[in-house]
Amino acid sequence: MRRLMMPIVLALVARGVQAQAAPTTDTVRLTLDQAVQRALEQSVDMRLARASVLEANGQVRQAFSGALPQVTGSLVYTRQFASIYQGIGGSDSLAKLFQNTPFGAPNAWNVQLQATQLLWSGGKVGAGVAAAKSFRQAASFQQDETAADVTFRVRQAYWNAALQSRLLAIAVENLAQARQHLREVQLYRQAGTRAEYDLLRAQVDAANQEPPVVQARNGYDVALLELKRLVNIPADQPLVLASALDSPGATIPVLAADSVGPPQRPGLAAADATVREYEQLLKVARADRWPTLSVTTTYNEQAFPTDVSPFGARFLRGWNGEVRLSFPIFLGFKTAGSIEQARAVLLRAEAQRDGLRRQVELEVAQARGEVDRARALLAARRETVRQALRAQYLAGVRYTNGMATQLDVSDARVAAQQSEVNEVQATRDYLVALAQLERALGRPVPVVQQPIERVAEISNLKEAQP
Repeated sequence: MRRLMMPIVLALVARGVQAQAAPTTDTVRLTLDQAVQRALEQSVDMRLARASVLEANGQVRQAFSGALPQVTGSLVYTRQFASIYQGIGGSDSLAKLFQNTPFGAPNAWNVQLQATQLLWSGGKVGAGVAAAKSFRQAASFQQDETAADVTFRVRQAYWNAALQSRLLAIAVENLAQARQHLREVQLYRQAGTRAEYDLLRAQVDAANQEPPVVQARNGYDVALLELKRLVNIPADQPLVLASALDSPGATIPVLAADSVGPPQRPGLAAADATVREYEQLLKVARADRWPTLSVTTTYNEQAFPTDVSPFGARFLRGWNGEVRLSFPIFLGFKTAGSIEQARAVLLRAEAQRDGLRRQVELEVAQARGEVDRARALLAARRETVRQALRAQYLAGVRYTNGMATQLDVSDARVAAQQSEVNEVQATRDYLVALAQLERALGRPVPVVQQPIERVAEISNLKEAQP
């Protein structure tokens, strides 16, 4: 029975080892929203931001500890190997007199409990707690700023990959059309209705469509690798984009209102919190000029047993308290230097906040203008595609009827291909411009779906207005 079971067990173990060693090849299908959510949960930048928030929470607790009592305990054992009191007086009575004191006891145990409470420090503790809380707020806002940045980069990478996917599809379709046209020309040549020049031209045209396919496939692979890096997917794991670059029914999202409102960037809130933090740190530095008042109480018990073990020994109890007032007299201008340094850091934080506010205003204006430009360009590109496809169809019909040359067909195909490339590029640019506007504002913008033809009419009316 054991001989029969052994091969089965070995086979199961081997299969389990192979399953563990085999790489993950399951296809991942992601929409745009799923890609953003995955990046927010697993990206390195978000992990660092969350760690900064945890660090800030720890600093708040550490700063608040200065306002609470400090209680410490200690247990000390002392072994006296040789004492300066040995041999004094030469009598046993004198030795017995010091055997229960720290002077002559060979063994000493000391149990101590001490509590200290800071009563007043010139506002240093309160300012330190306020500074730590402001630092925590800045870290939290900075986490939101990092999340907005990660969201934009993932959207940009996703639309880049979708663009490369469309470019690859266009290149493959044009290669198929060129080869189909080559087969038709070969039939015409066999029938004697086309010259050898037409056949050579069709062969060259079909061969020229192969390098763009290779280039488009390489661009698609590179774009997918960048997206996988941002959403934390292994490079060898297949990825399928579930969100299309074009909306169904030839519609695009447009802004619901002309005005986008003021920005609400978390980075601005983080800069304000940083300024408040350094204002409190300046108060901390100034508080070093004031005295500190504290109270301390100490409770201890001591025993001096003849053996090492303290069990059974007689413990002597002591309890005292003290009130301490300490004040700086001269510290070598250390406090003045700390105040000057804290004031300089505060001025730098205020300058950085003001510069960031102006930079955000500029980014919003640029992003708003880019959305309008990309929207108008997309509407124009869509109309150009219709015209180019119509021209390609007519060129094919004219060539079939002997009214056009092979060069006319090739030129029409190249023009149609370029118009389709321009259209998908304009679509990608418009969607990225919308994402950039949301990134600059720090919040989503309301949009509505409208046909591209309607968008073109609105753009023409705005351009016609004085």
